[in-house]
Amino acid sequence: MGFAWWTQWRVARLFDRVGARCRFRGGSVEVKGHVELGTECVLGNNLLFRTHKDGIITLGDGVEVDDYAMMLSNSRIDIGPQSYIGPYCVLRDTNHLFQGTDVHWRLTPHITKPITIGAKCHVGARSYLMPGVTIGDGAVVGPASVVTRDIPPGELWAGNPARFISDRMDPSRRARLRRDLELGVLFGLEMPDAGDDSPGT
Repeated sequence: MGFAWWTQWRVARLFDRVGARCRFRGGSVEVKGHVELGTECVLGNNLLFRTHKDGIITLGDGVEVDDYAMMLSNSRIDIGPQSYIGPYCVLRDTNHLFQGTDVHWRLTPHITKPITIGAKCHVGARSYLMPGVTIGDGAVVGPASVVTRDIPPGELWAGNPARFISDRMDPSRRARLRRDLELGVLFGLEMPDAGDDSPGT
């Protein structure tokens, strides 16, 4: 184990609140400002959490944040329980206003709007969430997506800018999943059960 216990203790002290049974997979975590963790959160390595002014970042129970993710908040970033934030993702609730002015970017006004991610969401690697977006429960964001508007619950979106790809419970996709699972069994692969309530992705 070495100094694993010490790393867990040292990283936990950086947060304003840490729920029970949280795990930290690396010691390179920078926290500045007000950040709260629910129970059983799992954090990767080389992470940045930074709040400014009245900003706050909250991670619900069972949230997992993978390596090299960055969250910056001047107002609020809320991540619902059991959601996953992939590696190299960027969540910023504040950005500069560039249109309508030619002044240096440091002098432009800020746009600040809260970011909300629902329960059991999956945000793919290298995705960027813009200020003010809300991602509904169970939604999936494909890798390398730029989310500029709200994503309804249970939908799969991807691209730059992110757009609707499919409903996760689309019956045609559920049928295709069941067929793929049956083929897997035919070739001797152990496959998960695709019951009637299985999602179509």
